[in-house]
Formats: sequence, C-alpha cells, structure tokens
Amino acid sequence: MNLAELRQLARQLEAKLPYQEMADSPGVKHYVDWAKYEGYAAEPPAMSGKAAPCEVLIINGRYADAGACRGVEVRTADEVPLKLIQLDNRMNAAVASRVLEAVHIRLSGAPEAPIAVRISARGDRAFSAAYVVLDFADGFAGDVAVIAESEGDVLNSALIEGVVGGGSSLNMALVSISGGGPHYVLSRMLVEDGASVAARPLAALGPMNSLIEEYIVEGARASVDVVGLEVGRGKSRVHHYVSAVNDGEYGRGRVRLVAIAKDESWVVQRALGRITKRGRWSESVAEGVTYIASRSAVAITQPILYIDTGDVEGARHSAADASLDEEKAFYLRARGFSEGDLGALMELSLMDQYASSLSEGLLRLLSPYVESLRT
Repeated sequence: MNLAELRQLARQLEAKLPYQEMADSPGVKHYVDWAKYEGYAAEPPAMSGKAAPCEVLIINGRYADAGACRGVEVRTADEVPLKLIQLDNRMNAAVASRVLEAVHIRLSGAPEAPIAVRISARGDRAFSAAYVVLDFADGFAGDVAVIAESEGDVLNSALIEGVVGGGSSLNMALVSISGGGPHYVLSRMLVEDGASVAARPLAALGPMNSLIEEYIVEGARASVDVVGLEVGRGKSRVHHYVSAVNDGEYGRGRVRLVAIAKDESWVVQRALGRITKRGRWSESVAEGVTYIASRSAVAITQPILYIDTGDVEGARHSAADASLDEEKAFYLRARGFSEGDLGALMELSLMDQYASSLSEGLLRLLSPYVESLRT
C-alpha cells in the first residue's frame, strides 16, 4: 500500500473507530487517558540533523541522516508493508493518517558498534508520526536501541514493525522518554526460527506516554526475554504494555516489568504471556513489580497469561509490591541509613536491576537516560 492510499484509508477509519474496542472493566484496564492525545493538529516542521556513526536519525517523521555503520542500510519508501501493524483503533489510524514516509532499516551481520535509531519530535502542538520497518537478516548479532524522544509540547508517535531473522541474537531496547508532550509508540516484531531477543524497554515521563510492544515468537526454539522499566514523576502518566506470544514449538517468552511512581504520577504496566496451540512445549512467564514512592502516586501491574494448549514446558505469572515494609525499613536503619534515605535507596535498587540487565552496548546508549531518571 502506498502512503497516499494509507493516509486516505486511515483518515476514514479515524472518524469511525473508537480508541479501544471496549470500555475498561474491573478485570482488564488500559488506564490510557486518550484525551491527552487530542488537540495536536499542526504539521511538524521539516528539520535536518547530523547522525553519529551507527546512528539513524528520524526527525518529525522524516528520515534525516544515518551515520556510517557496517551492516546497516537505510532507505525511504512511498509504501508501507502493514504486515503486522493494524489500523484497528482510532489512535493507530490517527498516526497512520499523518505518516509522511516509511523508513526501512535493514540490519545484517555483526555491526561494529551498538546502533541507535532516534525518533525525535519537536514543534509547538504538532503531531509527529513516524513509520519504521526493521528488517533483521538471518544470523544478525548486535545491539539496537530505538529511542523516541521529544522536546516541548509535541505529540511524538511511531508505528514500528519488523522481523528478526532465523538464528539472530538481538539485544534491543525500545525507549520512550517524553520531554514535555504525549508519546504513543507501537511496535510489533516477528521472531523466526532459533532467534533470541533480549528486549530491554524503558518508558518514562510525559502527560500520557503509551509504549506498546508485541513479540510474536513464531519460529521453533525462538525466545524473547523482556526486562522493562517504567518511571513516572510529577504529574506524568505512563502506560506500558508488553506481550510475548509463543506461536512456535519449544519457544520461550519471559516478561518482567518494574515500575516506579513518584509524586502525583500514574504508572500502569501490563505484561502478557501466551502460548498458542502451535506453541506446544513452550514456556511463558509474566511478572510485574511496582514501587509507589509517594501517597499521591499510583502504580498498577497486570500480569496475564493465556494458555491455549496443555502441552507446555512451563507457565507462571506474578505481581509484587516493592514498597518498603517494616521489616525492610528496620533492616536498612540497622545498617545506618536514615529514614529519609530509604525511598531513594529503593528507587536506585530497582533502576540498578534494569541497568544491570543491559548488554554492554545498550548500556552505552541508554546510560544517559537512566542517569537522568535517578535525580
């Protein structure tokens, strides 16, 4: 489908579709404040930028530059595959109706450095929409961070889809950090035979920051291991949804999310694990951990499993509250820490759990963001 056809179809659907199929229920809630995405109508200005080596720059929905890097090829196209992305709700349609070009990034071999794909947005009350296709060739081995970031009151949105080729070993971080405006990032990735993905997502700040990532573990003996972090402070509202669907035999899907809610923020994390009938002999794990750092903050976790076959290697889900109880507080006070230090120590501990899970390459790319959230 070319972009003109996509935009026309998306405009029609945007006028007809609801934001979500059904209202929030006591059992399953989304907690997304859709009204925060409305009122952004200006077209973002065209802006240029210079990429560092092994960096791809997308600014206000347009490809800006790519630094030299072995195994990385970038091209723009007037067509979108729409193989995994579906225009099944108003927000997806709203983003698609504003896409200016599709950026195709092919990654192969073993690049000499970690790769950063930066999706940046700037502009007053503008709606920036990016469409990115990630194509990981069979046997790819490396570190890739896709970073959605913004400056000022701009809506930064991105639709991302791709395939992780057979036998690949990918360390990937999907990051959404707001600099003032709302974010909406949707990623759907297909994982083929024998491929392994270590996903390390990070979502933080913004009046409404919704990060949605879905991994379809289609290949036999393929795996996805997710360790994610969400941070809210001030009056920010963060919604992070991760699903790992085992749709091939002897697969593995593990999701562990850690949330920190400070001040008057809301942080909602949803970890979904599923084993389909075709995913026999697979393992699925969904875990959520929340830490509420103030009386005015809210943190919610919803780990969910859907198991469609009785032939499984294992399946479990859990939810935990990391807030300080009397026993933990006594332990720390007995070792010389003051009452005022305890909350900060808990936050640092949870952030360190995330940082320690990063590969060396991803840590190099993401440490500035993690450090900025420690303050």
